[in-house]
Amino acid sequence: MLLLNGCSYGWAWQSFPGTNLSKSGGSIARSVRTTIEWIITNGKPDYVFIPLTMTSRFEIAQIMLQNIPIEGPYVIDGEFKHYEIGAKLSDSCYMGYDYAFMWITLLSTWLDSQGIKHLIWDQCNSFDKKHIEGFKGLSKLKLVEANPRVIPLFDFCGNQFLFDSGGDWESCDDERPIFTRHYKDSAYPALQEYITEYMDSVLNEKVNW
Repeated sequence: MLLLNGCSYGWAWQSFPGTNLSKSGGSIARSVRTTIEWIITNGKPDYVFIPLTMTSRFEIAQIMLQNIPIEGPYVIDGEFKHYEIGAKLSDSCYMGYDYAFMWITLLSTWLDSQGIKHLIWDQCNSFDKKHIEGFKGLSKLKLVEANPRVIPLFDFCGNQFLFDSGGDWESCDDERPIFTRHYKDSAYPALQEYITEYMDSVLNEKVNW
């Protein structure tokens, strides 16, 4: 059993040969939370794949007012002022990066502790270190960069790769940056091939797709 968990970019991989927990508007925190919950409930998969969504996303819970469990504001309410709340929480991209590096490290460590093989990569951020120059407290990035189960975040972006591979995207995204477009399912075999080659050459692992 293969398990995939991301946001709408993960959900776009409709032909993924396994269980796809991806949800439109999901955050990295959601990917971590629901991956752990699914494994505890259903048992260990053979491999877990985590395409990282935008670091600016977060989760809320409005159980008392709207009977809505923990979820991302992008999903539960289109009028939710998530950007305004995000701006109050952090006046830069610092917090998003900091939490992303923390979630990556914690999830990978937990999966390792369970003996579950996994691979994590950036799908839509197009990370650039110039955006975090001068920020203190990001020493945990060293743990991410030393982890072979994380495709180097500052060298690879899944959506950019799909574009460079000639993948088609949804026409409604024509005006969006290349790395935030939603690519059609027909583009994903190229990503699968890249992942397969990475697992073979770096991790010495193979997956029965």
